[in-house]
Amino acid sequence: MSSGLLVSVLIGGLGIGGAVGYMAGATTKKAATATSGTSTPAQNTAWFSYDGQTFDTASLPSQVQTAIYQADMEAHNQKNGMVREFAMRVALSKEQGKFTTMDKLPALDTLLTFTPPTDAQAKEFFEQNKDKVQGMTFEQIAPRIKEFMAQQGKMQTFQKEWDRLTKSGKLKMLAQEPGSPTVNIPVEMFPSRGAGKDVLVEISDYLCPHCAEVQPEIKKLEEKLKGKLKFVQINFSLRPTQLSGALTEGAFCASKQSTEGFWKYHDVAFAKTVGTMNDAYDVTKAKTIAEGAGLNVADWEACMKTQEPKDFVKKTADVVNGLGVTGTPTFFLNNQRVNIHSPAELSQLVESKLAG
Repeated sequence: MSSGLLVSVLIGGLGIGGAVGYMAGATTKKAATATSGTSTPAQNTAWFSYDGQTFDTASLPSQVQTAIYQADMEAHNQKNGMVREFAMRVALSKEQGKFTTMDKLPALDTLLTFTPPTDAQAKEFFEQNKDKVQGMTFEQIAPRIKEFMAQQGKMQTFQKEWDRLTKSGKLKMLAQEPGSPTVNIPVEMFPSRGAGKDVLVEISDYLCPHCAEVQPEIKKLEEKLKGKLKFVQINFSLRPTQLSGALTEGAFCASKQSTEGFWKYHDVAFAKTVGTMNDAYDVTKAKTIAEGAGLNVADWEACMKTQEPKDFVKKTADVVNGLGVTGTPTFFLNNQRVNIHSPAELSQLVESKLAG
């Protein structure tokens, strides 16, 4: 997560928009550091009957199946998070010779070595982001900045220790994630690159910070699985009547010129900061991306003046909403959801699913 977005969350309401995180749902943000488990096959539960006909999971529309799955994932992540913290307390207390009984474990704060942020660090953080806090002074928000930085520091310390313990093989989480339902994605509608029988789909918004963060991992994965993996990009505008919509329409007009033109626009859009999710619809900002991508700008502008890009954005929204997707980035591998909690997990999960 970018420092700008951190400040937005800290101060409240300044530009987080629809960028709801890797788990594609605002209620899953608390699970952002959880380690993904192995997914079980989707359970085909019988839910109700009417007039002698039984309705099970498989008979429900995709968006309902996905909503059930997301509810199961949220419950799984909450339970997994609680157990994960307890597992860390068990492991560290044993390593440090502080273990007595399971019901009398030391608090996590006493087991992790953490240095609170200094005034100078908080001031530096403020100076780097003061253009995003709309005139507030350092003195006004210093306590909240330090509290937030302390929380982030503890999370990073926890993750570092977790990685050490799990990589050593001493600690393993065994609970399996709920099974993901199989959906049908009309991939032929959207830009793609690469070839292979396995298909990875990304649903993303150009103004979503998490979407930007994961792009380098996607490129690494594409290169590593070259010839084995087809990558499909679905540009889903979280706010189609605002700047998000203009950038997505711009990507469509880039694709009208050529596939290569689309991918150049796509890369520039994630590399170039032109605004936030709260910004108004603005073709001129999208134009700077088209120019940076080396497109024929006159043809691109002519396309943007037509109804066609807006119609495509709406068709895309219909497809994405039909899949039950509510946030970005969201990934599907061979028509099944792939849940990641950080960019680095993408390659690991995709490769493990393809191998197993």
